[in-house]
Amino acid sequence: MSDEETEIEAEELLTESDDEDDGSFDLPKATFTPVNFSHGTRRILDLYRSYAVDKELDPRPSFQRGYVWDRNRATKLIESILLHVPIPLIYTAEEDDGREVVIDGQQRLTSCFSFIEGFFPPTASDLERSKAGYEVKKRPFRLGKMKILKDLEGKGYSQLPDNLKKTMDRYGLQVIKISKESHPDVKFEIFERLNTGSVALADQEIRNCIYRGPYNDLINSLSNLDVFRKALGLSAEAKRMQDVELVLRFLAFNDKTHLNYNHKMKAFLNAHMRDNRFLSEERALSFKSNFTNASELAFTVFGENAFRRFSGGTVRNPNGGWERTVNKALYDCVMFWFARLEKRQVIESKDAIRDAMIKLCVEDPIFIDAITLGTGDIGRVRSRFEIWGNELNRIIDVPFSEKRLFSYAEKQELFDKSNTCAICSQRIESIDDAAVDHKHPYSKGGSTSNSNAQIAHRYCNRAKSDN
Repeated sequence: MSDEETEIEAEELLTESDDEDDGSFDLPKATFTPVNFSHGTRRILDLYRSYAVDKELDPRPSFQRGYVWDRNRATKLIESILLHVPIPLIYTAEEDDGREVVIDGQQRLTSCFSFIEGFFPPTASDLERSKAGYEVKKRPFRLGKMKILKDLEGKGYSQLPDNLKKTMDRYGLQVIKISKESHPDVKFEIFERLNTGSVALADQEIRNCIYRGPYNDLINSLSNLDVFRKALGLSAEAKRMQDVELVLRFLAFNDKTHLNYNHKMKAFLNAHMRDNRFLSEERALSFKSNFTNASELAFTVFGENAFRRFSGGTVRNPNGGWERTVNKALYDCVMFWFARLEKRQVIESKDAIRDAMIKLCVEDPIFIDAITLGTGDIGRVRSRFEIWGNELNRIIDVPFSEKRLFSYAEKQELFDKSNTCAICSQRIESIDDAAVDHKHPYSKGGSTSNSNAQIAHRYCNRAKSDN
Protein backbone atom coordinates (compact mmCIF):
# COMPACT_ATOMS: atom_id res chain seq x y z
CA MET A 1 0.00 0.00 0.00
CA SER A 2 1.70 3.17 -1.13
CA ASP A 3 0.56 6.70 -0.37
CA GLU A 4 1.40 7.90 -3.85
CA GLU A 5 -0.91 5.42 -5.59
CA THR A 6 -3.95 7.60 -4.90
CA GLU A 7 -2.75 11.12 -5.66
CA ILE A 8 -6.02 12.40 -7.05
CA GLU A 9 -5.36 16.15 -6.90
CA ALA A 10 -1.95 16.52 -8.53
CA GLU A 11 -1.35 17.00 -12.25
CA GLU A 12 1.29 15.20 -14.30
CA LEU A 13 3.87 17.56 -15.75
CA LEU A 14 5.21 15.95 -18.90
CA THR A 15 8.99 16.31 -18.96
CA GLU A 16 11.28 14.91 -21.59
CA SER A 17 13.07 11.76 -20.50
CA ASP A 18 16.81 12.20 -20.33
CA ASP A 19 19.90 10.58 -18.90
CA GLU A 20 21.33 13.48 -16.93
CA ASP A 21 23.32 11.17 -14.72
CA ASP A 22 23.18 7.70 -13.26
CA GLY A 23 21.65 8.99 -10.03
CA SER A 24 24.89 8.57 -8.12
CA PHE A 25 27.06 11.06 -6.31
CA ASP A 26 30.12 10.91 -4.09
CA LEU A 27 29.16 10.16 -0.51
CA PRO A 28 31.32 11.03 2.51
CA LYS A 29 32.82 7.68 3.53
CA ALA A 30 33.17 8.56 7.21
CA THR A 31 29.43 8.91 7.72
CA PHE A 32 28.77 5.31 6.77
CA THR A 33 30.41 3.99 9.96
CA PRO A 34 27.77 5.11 12.51
CA VAL A 35 24.25 3.70 12.50
CA ASN A 36 22.19 6.14 10.44
CA PHE A 37 18.71 4.85 11.26
CA SER A 38 16.71 3.03 13.91
CA HIS A 39 13.89 0.54 13.47
CA GLY A 40 11.14 -0.04 16.02
CA THR A 41 7.45 -0.68 16.70
CA ARG A 42 5.41 2.31 17.91
CA ARG A 43 1.75 2.35 18.93
CA ILE A 44 -0.66 4.59 17.01
CA LEU A 45 -1.75 6.32 20.23
CA ASP A 46 1.90 7.11 21.12
CA LEU A 47 2.53 8.50 17.66
CA TYR A 48 -0.65 10.56 17.89
CA ARG A 49 0.40 12.05 21.23
CA SER A 50 3.81 12.87 19.79
CA TYR A 51 1.99 14.72 16.99
CA ALA A 52 -0.96 16.36 18.80
CA VAL A 53 0.34 16.91 22.34
CA ASP A 54 4.13 17.06 22.28
CA LYS A 55 4.36 18.58 18.75
CA GLU A 56 7.43 16.43 18.11
CA LEU A 57 6.11 14.60 15.04
CA ASP A 58 5.08 16.25 11.78
CA PRO A 59 3.12 13.73 9.69
CA ARG A 60 2.52 16.11 6.79
CA PRO A 61 5.61 18.02 5.63
CA SER A 62 4.83 20.01 2.54
CA PHE A 63 5.92 17.69 -0.26
CA GLN A 64 2.41 16.33 -0.81
CA ARG A 65 0.76 19.68 -0.12
CA GLY A 66 -2.64 18.41 0.93
CA TYR A 67 -4.41 15.18 1.88
CA VAL A 68 -4.95 13.02 -1.20
CA TRP A 69 -6.79 9.92 0.03
CA ASP A 70 -10.54 9.55 -0.39
CA ARG A 71 -12.87 8.08 2.24
CA ASN A 72 -12.84 4.58 0.72
CA ARG A 73 -9.06 4.37 0.87
CA ALA A 74 -8.95 5.67 4.44
CA THR A 75 -11.73 3.27 5.47
CA LYS A 76 -9.80 0.27 4.12
CA LEU A 77 -6.78 1.32 6.15
CA ILE A 78 -8.77 1.66 9.40
CA GLU A 79 -10.48 -1.70 8.79
CA SER A 80 -7.08 -3.34 8.22
CA ILE A 81 -5.83 -1.95 11.52
CA LEU A 82 -8.92 -3.13 13.41
CA LEU A 83 -8.39 -6.59 11.89
CA HIS A 84 -4.69 -6.61 12.89
CA VAL A 85 -3.60 -6.74 9.25
CA PRO A 86 0.05 -5.59 8.85
CA ILE A 87 0.54 -2.36 6.92
CA PRO A 88 3.75 -1.08 5.29
CA LEU A 89 6.64 0.60 7.08
CA ILE A 90 6.59 4.27 8.04
CA TYR A 91 9.78 6.23 7.30
CA THR A 92 10.70 9.32 9.31
CA ALA A 93 13.69 11.64 9.62
CA GLU A 94 15.02 13.35 12.73
CA GLU A 95 15.58 17.11 12.44
CA ASP A 96 18.50 18.96 14.04
CA ASP A 97 16.18 20.15 16.84
CA GLY A 98 15.05 16.59 17.60
CA ARG A 99 11.64 16.85 15.91
CA GLU A 100 10.59 14.08 13.56
CA VAL A 101 9.12 14.45 10.06
CA VAL A 102 7.41 11.71 8.08
CA ILE A 103 9.14 10.82 4.83
CA ASP A 104 6.91 8.02 3.58
CA GLY A 105 3.58 7.09 5.13
CA GLN A 106 2.04 10.55 5.38
CA GLN A 107 -1.36 9.49 4.13
CA ARG A 108 -1.48 6.45 6.42
CA LEU A 109 -0.54 8.36 9.57
CA THR A 110 -2.68 11.36 8.67
CA SER A 111 -5.66 9.05 8.10
CA CYS A 112 -5.15 7.43 11.51
CA PHE A 113 -4.76 10.75 13.32
CA SER A 114 -7.72 12.30 11.50
CA PHE A 115 -9.93 9.34 12.35
CA ILE A 116 -9.05 9.79 16.04
CA GLU A 117 -9.82 13.54 15.81
CA GLY A 118 -13.07 12.98 13.92
CA PHE A 119 -12.43 15.11 10.81
CA PHE A 120 -10.69 14.64 7.48
CA PRO A 121 -7.74 17.00 6.90
CA PRO A 122 -7.97 19.57 4.08
CA THR A 123 -7.22 18.39 0.54
CA ALA A 124 -5.02 20.28 -1.90
CA SER A 125 -8.12 21.87 -3.46
CA ASP A 126 -9.37 22.83 0.02
CA LEU A 127 -6.08 24.63 0.67
CA GLU A 128 -6.33 26.47 -2.65
CA ARG A 129 -9.90 27.55 -1.90
CA SER A 130 -8.87 28.72 1.55
CA LYS A 131 -6.02 30.79 0.07
CA ALA A 132 -8.53 32.37 -2.30
CA GLY A 133 -10.66 33.49 0.66
CA TYR A 134 -13.40 30.85 0.48
CA GLU A 135 -14.70 29.18 3.63
CA VAL A 136 -13.82 25.49 3.72
CA LYS A 137 -15.95 23.35 6.02
CA LYS A 138 -14.47 20.42 7.89
CA ARG A 139 -15.60 17.00 6.71
CA PRO A 140 -16.53 14.53 9.49
CA PHE A 141 -14.51 11.31 9.33
CA ARG A 142 -17.02 8.50 9.28
CA LEU A 143 -16.12 5.05 8.04
CA GLY A 144 -17.38 4.19 4.58
CA LYS A 145 -18.17 0.83 3.06
CA MET A 146 -16.49 -2.02 4.99
CA LYS A 147 -15.79 -5.45 3.52
CA ILE A 148 -15.74 -7.38 6.81
CA LEU A 149 -16.69 -5.13 9.75
CA LYS A 150 -19.91 -3.99 8.13
CA ASP A 151 -21.57 -3.01 11.42
CA LEU A 152 -19.02 -0.18 11.76
CA GLU A 153 -20.07 1.60 8.55
CA GLY A 154 -20.91 5.24 9.18
CA LYS A 155 -19.22 5.30 12.59
CA GLY A 156 -16.45 7.59 13.81
CA TYR A 157 -13.65 6.80 16.25
CA SER A 158 -15.66 8.05 19.23
CA GLN A 159 -18.49 5.65 18.34
CA LEU A 160 -16.33 2.52 18.24
CA PRO A 161 -16.79 -0.08 20.96
CA ASP A 162 -14.15 0.23 23.69
CA ASN A 163 -12.35 -2.95 22.66
CA LEU A 164 -11.94 -1.70 19.08
CA LYS A 165 -10.74 1.71 20.29
CA LYS A 166 -8.04 -0.11 22.26
CA THR A 167 -7.18 -2.15 19.19
CA MET A 168 -6.76 1.03 17.22
CA ASP A 169 -4.75 2.80 19.93
CA ARG A 170 -2.42 -0.14 20.59
CA TYR A 171 -1.82 -1.16 16.98
CA GLY A 172 1.93 -1.24 16.40
CA LEU A 173 3.40 0.48 13.35
CA GLN A 174 6.88 -0.38 12.15
CA VAL A 175 8.81 2.90 11.95
CA ILE A 176 12.27 3.48 10.50
CA LYS A 177 13.79 6.75 11.70
CA ILE A 178 16.80 8.32 9.99
CA SER A 179 19.01 9.91 12.62
CA LYS A 180 19.91 13.60 12.60
CA GLU A 181 23.60 12.69 12.66
CA SER A 182 23.36 11.37 9.10
CA HIS A 183 25.04 13.48 6.44
CA PRO A 184 22.41 15.01 4.10
CA ASP A 185 23.76 13.16 1.06
CA VAL A 186 23.76 9.91 3.02
CA LYS A 187 20.14 10.58 4.01
CA PHE A 188 19.33 11.09 0.35
CA GLU A 189 20.88 7.74 -0.53
CA ILE A 190 19.11 5.97 2.35
CA PHE A 191 15.73 7.38 1.37
CA GLU A 192 16.19 6.13 -2.18
CA ARG A 193 17.15 2.66 -0.99
CA LEU A 194 14.29 2.46 1.51
CA ASN A 195 11.86 3.28 -1.28
CA THR A 196 13.22 0.63 -3.64
CA GLY A 197 10.51 -1.87 -4.44
CA SER A 198 7.61 0.53 -3.80
CA VAL A 199 6.56 3.81 -5.39
CA ALA A 200 9.77 5.67 -4.62
CA LEU A 201 9.89 9.28 -3.57
CA ALA A 202 11.07 11.64 -6.28
CA ASP A 203 14.41 13.40 -5.78
CA GLN A 204 12.74 16.71 -5.01
CA GLU A 205 10.41 15.11 -2.47
CA ILE A 206 13.47 13.81 -0.65
CA ARG A 207 15.21 17.21 -0.81
CA ASN A 208 12.07 18.80 0.55
CA CYS A 209 12.42 16.69 3.68
CA ILE A 210 16.18 16.78 4.15
CA TYR A 211 16.73 20.50 3.49
CA ARG A 212 13.71 21.97 5.26
CA GLY A 213 14.11 25.69 5.91
CA PRO A 214 13.66 29.14 4.32
CA TYR A 215 15.14 28.12 0.95
CA ASN A 216 12.87 25.10 0.68
CA ASP A 217 9.89 27.31 1.54
CA LEU A 218 10.98 29.80 -1.13
CA ILE A 219 11.17 27.33 -4.00
CA ASN A 220 7.83 25.81 -3.02
CA SER A 221 6.32 29.29 -3.03
CA LEU A 222 7.86 30.24 -6.39
CA SER A 223 6.46 27.09 -8.00
CA ASN A 224 3.00 28.64 -7.53
CA LEU A 225 3.87 31.79 -9.51
CA ASP A 226 1.00 32.24 -11.94
CA VAL A 227 3.03 33.07 -15.05
CA PHE A 228 5.39 30.14 -14.39
CA ARG A 229 2.46 27.73 -14.15
CA LYS A 230 1.00 29.13 -17.37
CA ALA A 231 4.31 28.58 -19.14
CA LEU A 232 4.36 24.97 -17.91
CA GLY A 233 0.71 24.48 -18.82
CA LEU A 234 -0.25 23.49 -15.28
CA SER A 235 -3.70 24.17 -13.87
CA ALA A 236 -3.08 22.25 -10.64
CA GLU A 237 -0.04 21.31 -8.59
CA ALA A 238 2.34 18.92 -10.33
CA LYS A 239 2.90 15.37 -9.16
CA ARG A 240 6.12 14.46 -7.41
CA MET A 241 7.16 18.12 -7.08
CA GLN A 242 8.24 18.29 -10.73
CA ASP A 243 7.44 22.00 -10.83
CA VAL A 244 9.37 22.68 -7.62
CA GLU A 245 12.46 20.93 -8.98
CA LEU A 246 12.33 23.16 -12.07
CA VAL A 247 12.43 26.21 -9.80
CA LEU A 248 15.47 24.76 -8.04
CA ARG A 249 17.20 24.07 -11.38
CA PHE A 250 16.84 27.69 -12.38
CA LEU A 251 18.04 29.06 -9.06
CA ALA A 252 21.04 26.71 -8.99
CA PHE A 253 22.18 27.54 -12.52
CA ASN A 254 21.36 31.22 -12.15
CA ASP A 255 23.45 31.40 -8.99
CA LYS A 256 26.37 29.07 -9.79
CA THR A 257 26.20 29.31 -13.64
CA HIS A 258 26.83 26.46 -16.05
CA LEU A 259 30.58 27.05 -15.72
CA ASN A 260 30.47 25.62 -12.18
CA TYR A 261 28.29 22.64 -13.03
CA ASN A 262 30.02 19.47 -11.82
CA HIS A 263 28.90 16.59 -14.06
CA LYS A 264 26.10 15.23 -11.87
CA MET A 265 22.77 17.03 -11.83
CA LYS A 266 21.47 15.40 -8.65
CA ALA A 267 24.58 16.35 -6.66
CA PHE A 268 24.54 19.86 -8.19
CA LEU A 269 20.96 20.47 -7.05
CA ASN A 270 21.48 18.83 -3.65
CA ALA A 271 24.49 21.06 -2.98
CA HIS A 272 22.57 24.22 -3.83
CA MET A 273 19.76 23.33 -1.44
CA ARG A 274 22.23 22.41 1.28
CA ASP A 275 24.35 25.57 0.87
CA ASN A 276 21.34 27.90 0.80
CA ARG A 277 19.12 26.10 3.30
CA PHE A 278 19.03 29.09 5.66
CA LEU A 279 19.57 31.84 3.12
CA SER A 280 19.25 35.52 4.06
CA GLU A 281 16.12 37.52 3.31
CA GLU A 282 18.11 39.71 0.93
CA ARG A 283 19.30 36.69 -1.04
CA ALA A 284 15.79 35.24 -1.10
CA LEU A 285 14.41 38.48 -2.57
CA SER A 286 17.10 38.44 -5.25
CA PHE A 287 16.30 34.83 -6.16
CA LYS A 288 12.59 35.62 -6.34
CA SER A 289 13.13 38.67 -8.55
CA ASN A 290 15.35 36.81 -11.01
CA PHE A 291 12.97 33.85 -11.23
CA THR A 292 9.92 36.06 -11.71
CA ASN A 293 11.55 38.14 -14.46
CA ALA A 294 12.81 35.08 -16.33
CA SER A 295 9.40 33.35 -16.12
CA GLU A 296 7.58 36.44 -17.40
CA LEU A 297 9.93 36.81 -20.37
CA ALA A 298 9.73 33.10 -21.22
CA PHE A 299 5.94 33.25 -21.34
CA THR A 300 5.98 36.56 -23.25
CA VAL A 301 8.19 35.10 -25.99
CA PHE A 302 7.05 31.48 -26.17
CA GLY A 303 3.62 31.44 -24.52
CA GLU A 304 2.24 27.95 -23.94
CA ASN A 305 5.17 26.47 -25.90
CA ALA A 306 7.76 27.74 -23.43
CA PHE A 307 10.47 25.16 -22.68
CA ARG A 308 9.21 22.82 -25.39
CA ARG A 309 11.35 21.71 -28.28
CA PHE A 310 10.23 22.39 -31.85
CA SER A 311 10.61 19.30 -34.04
CA GLY A 312 11.01 19.72 -37.78
CA GLY A 313 9.09 17.77 -40.40
CA THR A 314 10.11 14.68 -42.32
CA VAL A 315 10.02 13.49 -45.93
CA ARG A 316 6.67 11.80 -45.29
CA ASN A 317 5.22 14.76 -43.39
CA PRO A 318 6.97 18.10 -43.89
CA ASN A 319 4.91 19.78 -41.15
CA GLY A 320 6.82 20.26 -37.92
CA GLY A 321 5.45 21.33 -34.53
CA TRP A 322 6.00 21.95 -30.84
CA GLU A 323 6.40 18.92 -28.58
CA ARG A 324 4.08 18.53 -25.60
CA THR A 325 6.79 17.70 -23.10
CA VAL A 326 8.82 20.23 -21.14
CA ASN A 327 12.47 19.85 -22.08
CA LYS A 328 14.41 20.48 -18.87
CA ALA A 329 17.69 21.12 -20.68
CA LEU A 330 16.00 23.74 -22.86
CA TYR A 331 14.32 25.23 -19.81
CA ASP A 332 17.68 25.69 -18.07
CA CYS A 333 19.32 27.79 -20.76
CA VAL A 334 16.19 29.78 -21.71
CA MET A 335 15.56 30.87 -18.12
CA PHE A 336 19.24 31.48 -17.39
CA TRP A 337 19.74 34.00 -20.19
CA PHE A 338 16.36 35.73 -19.81
CA ALA A 339 17.30 36.45 -16.19
CA ARG A 340 20.31 38.36 -17.52
CA LEU A 341 18.50 40.52 -20.07
CA GLU A 342 16.36 43.61 -19.72
CA LYS A 343 12.67 43.23 -20.51
CA ARG A 344 12.90 45.93 -23.16
CA GLN A 345 15.65 44.04 -25.01
CA VAL A 346 13.68 40.81 -25.10
CA ILE A 347 10.25 42.25 -25.86
CA GLU A 348 11.56 44.35 -28.77
CA SER A 349 13.06 41.24 -30.37
CA LYS A 350 10.65 38.56 -29.15
CA ASP A 351 9.63 37.35 -32.63
CA ALA A 352 13.25 37.03 -33.73
CA ILE A 353 14.14 35.23 -30.48
CA ARG A 354 11.29 32.76 -30.90
CA ASP A 355 12.29 32.11 -34.51
CA ALA A 356 15.94 31.66 -33.57
CA MET A 357 15.07 29.04 -30.95
CA ILE A 358 12.97 27.11 -33.46
CA LYS A 359 15.81 27.22 -35.97
CA LEU A 360 18.32 25.89 -33.42
CA CYS A 361 15.97 23.06 -32.44
CA VAL A 362 15.52 22.07 -36.08
CA GLU A 363 18.83 22.83 -37.78
CA ASP A 364 21.72 22.91 -35.30
CA PRO A 365 22.93 19.32 -34.67
CA ILE A 366 25.18 20.33 -31.76
CA PHE A 367 22.35 22.15 -29.98
CA ILE A 368 19.88 19.34 -30.69
CA ASP A 369 22.33 16.82 -29.26
CA ALA A 370 22.89 19.01 -26.17
CA ILE A 371 19.18 19.13 -25.26
CA THR A 372 18.27 15.52 -26.07
CA LEU A 373 21.14 13.13 -25.33
CA GLY A 374 23.16 12.82 -22.15
CA THR A 375 21.93 16.22 -21.05
CA GLY A 376 23.83 16.03 -17.75
CA ASP A 377 27.20 15.73 -19.49
CA ILE A 378 29.29 18.78 -18.64
CA GLY A 379 30.24 19.40 -22.27
CA ARG A 380 26.63 19.33 -23.44
CA VAL A 381 25.50 21.54 -20.55
CA ARG A 382 28.04 24.22 -21.44
CA SER A 383 27.41 23.81 -25.14
CA ARG A 384 23.68 24.50 -25.00
CA PHE A 385 24.09 27.46 -22.66
CA GLU A 386 26.76 29.04 -24.85
CA ILE A 387 24.98 28.42 -28.17
CA TRP A 388 21.73 29.98 -26.95
CA GLY A 389 23.53 32.84 -25.23
CA ASN A 390 25.47 33.68 -28.41
CA GLU A 391 22.26 33.56 -30.43
CA LEU A 392 20.51 35.98 -28.07
CA ASN A 393 23.46 38.36 -28.17
CA ARG A 394 23.44 38.28 -31.97
CA ILE A 395 19.76 39.14 -32.11
CA ILE A 396 19.82 41.87 -29.48
CA ASP A 397 23.12 43.51 -30.40
CA VAL A 398 22.70 43.37 -34.20
CA PRO A 399 18.94 43.43 -34.80
CA PHE A 400 18.83 42.62 -38.53
CA SER A 401 20.39 45.96 -39.57
CA GLU A 402 22.10 44.23 -42.49
CA LYS A 403 18.73 43.35 -43.99
CA ARG A 404 19.93 39.93 -45.07
CA LEU A 405 17.14 38.20 -43.15
CA PHE A 406 13.41 38.62 -43.48
CA SER A 407 11.61 40.04 -40.45
CA TYR A 408 8.85 38.21 -38.58
CA ALA A 409 6.37 40.81 -39.81
CA GLU A 410 7.31 40.03 -43.42
CA LYS A 411 6.91 36.31 -42.75
CA GLN A 412 3.50 36.94 -41.16
CA GLU A 413 2.40 38.92 -44.21
CA LEU A 414 3.47 36.14 -46.59
CA PHE A 415 1.86 33.44 -44.41
CA ASP A 416 -1.44 35.34 -44.23
CA LYS A 417 -1.41 35.76 -48.00
CA SER A 418 -0.75 32.08 -48.70
CA ASN A 419 0.34 29.29 -46.37
CA THR A 420 1.23 26.90 -49.20
CA CYS A 421 4.81 25.68 -49.26
CA ALA A 422 6.61 27.00 -52.36
CA ILE A 423 8.68 23.79 -52.52
CA CYS A 424 6.34 20.84 -51.82
CA SER A 425 3.03 22.67 -52.49
CA GLN A 426 1.49 21.31 -49.26
CA ARG A 427 -0.16 23.39 -46.58
CA ILE A 428 2.05 24.82 -43.83
CA GLU A 429 0.15 24.17 -40.59
CA SER A 430 1.64 26.93 -38.43
CA ILE A 431 3.69 30.05 -38.89
CA ASP A 432 6.28 28.67 -36.47
CA ASP A 433 6.96 25.94 -39.02
CA ALA A 434 7.35 28.46 -41.84
CA ALA A 435 10.68 29.66 -43.25
CA VAL A 436 11.14 32.59 -45.59
CA ASP A 437 13.89 32.46 -48.17
CA HIS A 438 15.05 34.35 -51.26
CA LYS A 439 13.72 33.16 -54.61
CA HIS A 440 16.85 34.55 -56.21
CA PRO A 441 19.70 33.81 -53.74
CA TYR A 442 21.03 36.64 -51.63
CA SER A 443 24.56 35.48 -52.45
CA LYS A 444 23.86 36.13 -56.12
CA GLY A 445 22.44 39.59 -55.63
CA GLY A 446 18.85 38.76 -54.70
CA SER A 447 17.11 41.43 -52.62
CA THR A 448 15.58 40.89 -49.19
CA SER A 449 12.11 42.03 -50.19
CA ASN A 450 8.67 40.48 -50.44
CA SER A 451 8.89 40.45 -54.23
CA ASN A 452 11.89 38.11 -53.92
CA ALA A 453 10.52 36.06 -51.00
CA GLN A 454 8.98 32.63 -50.82
CA ILE A 455 7.53 30.79 -47.86
CA ALA A 456 8.10 27.09 -47.24
CA HIS A 457 8.12 24.41 -44.56
CA ARG A 458 11.26 24.62 -42.45
CA TYR A 459 11.95 21.03 -43.43
CA CYS A 460 11.55 21.70 -47.14
CA ASN A 461 13.65 24.86 -47.00
CA ARG A 462 16.39 23.02 -45.11
CA ALA A 463 16.29 20.07 -47.51
CA LYS A 464 16.61 22.48 -50.45
CA SER A 465 19.64 24.12 -48.82
CA ASP A 466 21.23 20.72 -48.11
CA ASN A 467 20.78 19.69 -51.72
